[in-house]
Parts: sequence; structure tokens; C-alpha cells
Amino acid sequence: MNSPAIPLSEAARVELVTSPGCHFCGHAREVLDRVATDVPLEVTEVDLDSPAGRAALARWRVPFPPILLVNGALFGYGRISERKLRAVLAGKGD
Repeated sequence: MNSPAIPLSEAARVELVTSPGCHFCGHAREVLDRVATDVPLEVTEVDLDSPAGRAALARWRVPFPPILLVNGALFGYGRISERKLRAVLAGKGD
């Protein structure tokens, strides 16, 4: 199923659920920083130990952080693919 393309005038809502000491979390931040130079993003970072972080973990049942949500839907967890994220934001991916 293809995601609809996000208009350039509208920022994608991205939630990044992280944990201290998580090296994949640092990688995810770097990916988001690079993508944000080309695509408007509204990024919110949430600590895994916060109520919102625990709620995301319970809802999506992922084994480890980071958890990346795009417009409220689970995009992925762990090592985040920049290529796949760009495709989803352009409406060319799942």
C-alpha cells in the first residue's frame, strides 16, 4: 500500500521515541536531520521512559528503540532507513 505524498507546504509529523545510550537513536536523529533539509518535518522526540514513550512501546510492541512514527503510523524501529523514509514521505513507499 502506498502512502499519499505529503504536500511540500505541509510538514510531516514525526515522533521519535528514544532511550538514553541508544546508538540507533543517534543514527535516527542524523537521518531526520538530513531528510529535514529537503522535506518539511515537524519532529517531536519522546523519551521511552515517559508516559508517552511507554504508551508508544505498548501500542506498537517493538523490541527496542528508537520507534519512529510518521503522521501517527509506525514507520519503523531500530536502524532507520533514510532511503525508505524519503520514499514514504514522497508517497512512493509503504
